[in-house]
Amino acid sequence: MLHRKSVPYILIFPSLFLLAIFLIYPLINTIWISLWNFSYLSPEDRVFVGLRNYKNLFTSDEGFISSISFTLRFTLTCLVIEFVLGLGIALILKRITIFGNIIRTVAISPYMVAAIAVGQIWRLLFNQDYGVINYFLGFLSIPPVNWLASTTGAFWAVVIAEAWRSTPFVMLILLAGLQSIPQDIMEAARVDGASRMQAFRKITFPLLIPSITVAMIFETIFKLRVFDIIITLTGGGPGKSTTPLGVLIQRNYFQSFEAGYSAAISVVLLVFGGLISTLYIKLVSRAE
Repeated sequence: MLHRKSVPYILIFPSLFLLAIFLIYPLINTIWISLWNFSYLSPEDRVFVGLRNYKNLFTSDEGFISSISFTLRFTLTCLVIEFVLGLGIALILKRITIFGNIIRTVAISPYMVAAIAVGQIWRLLFNQDYGVINYFLGFLSIPPVNWLASTTGAFWAVVIAEAWRSTPFVMLILLAGLQSIPQDIMEAARVDGASRMQAFRKITFPLLIPSITVAMIFETIFKLRVFDIIITLTGGGPGKSTTPLGVLIQRNYFQSFEAGYSAAISVVLLVFGGLISTLYIKLVSRAE
């Protein structure tokens, strides 16, 4: 008969096995590939270069530096917008009682739309000739703006499209966090004479930090590896001004056929995501 202490390990073994196959092995394989210089069209001609791919990324590849700069600016801008809008909408929806479920369903509907479809929708909205946005600007006597042809316009176009799609996700998590706050604590604060702003600052927001952390970790990871919205909205242009790391990986792998170099960029992206997630967790632990 099995020893009782060994039963938990036996039960968890299938999960560990799947974790090793679908997570650990691909990760190790990607790191190994990044140490080689070869084209996936002729893998037999590969040459071991060690860390040279990483050195070239940070020293001689201006496209990579530009991509990192855009990815970080895009991520930070989207997170700020999504947090402010998500928290504001969550606070409003928490107070709505009439048709609350219907309104919440409508509020999260943008997140149900496929990212590629979102990119196509906003590409039509930002069109210079027949886009709805320029149509409304015409009422203000503002000439049509070629949003997707300028560096600044394209940046804000992809930020607006991504924020429109992802804000409902942040709102949903924060709304769940708000609804989990015990009402007796809020009632005690009102009895003690605390204003709404004081109750929010001293009670609601501190208790909401775990939910904020979860939302920000997920959204940071999503933003760092963004691909589909940008590839359909701007294609990474104009030039390389809106090229995130995900699009850069796709170009190096499927257009330049540089498998090792693409793997190196993927590893850098993974490290960035891990470092930022760790920073979030440490800040939350310290705050608690």
